[in-house]
Amino acid sequence: MSLSAIINYFISRRIYKVAKSTDSIALEADALHLKVDVYTSLGVASGLFLMLILSYFIKNPIIHYLDPIIAILVAVMILRESFILFVKAYAPLLDEALSDEEVDQIKDKITSYCSHTVKFHDLRTRKAGNHRYVDFHLNVPATFSVKEAHDLCDKIEDAIKCKLGHTEVNIHVETL
Repeated sequence: MSLSAIINYFISRRIYKVAKSTDSIALEADALHLKVDVYTSLGVASGLFLMLILSYFIKNPIIHYLDPIIAILVAVMILRESFILFVKAYAPLLDEALSDEEVDQIKDKITSYCSHTVKFHDLRTRKAGNHRYVDFHLNVPATFSVKEAHDLCDKIEDAIKCKLGHTEVNIHVETL
């Protein structure tokens, strides 16, 4: 059981890394499954080990409560991990906005192309699976040609896409 727990621990860690890099909730669920196996195996192994050791030193029937206590602790850890995964999996169904950190990165990229004559407003973001969606209005001077506005939008889109992979950017150009 201990060997199984050790192997599953390393496999679970590797799957978590891949899940994080690919932003895959399905892989994260698979990693959680292995992590639960680790908790269960370690709980059973430690319970058996403690029962064996303590039965030599304590002849009191109180040690028989050790197994259910360990089982309850393992169950609480499994419930905690499951709840965290449930929240992560449910959030994309609600079209949740990107994290504050990602929104700040997007704002920084847009602002780097802004000036006293170029401004942006109404920034909206959302995430669906591993894809991000960014939408905002860009105010440009009325003197900008269509080509100048289009080139500026292309630069901003490219900058955002380079910073955050799997991102679709929609810019509404308005004149001041």
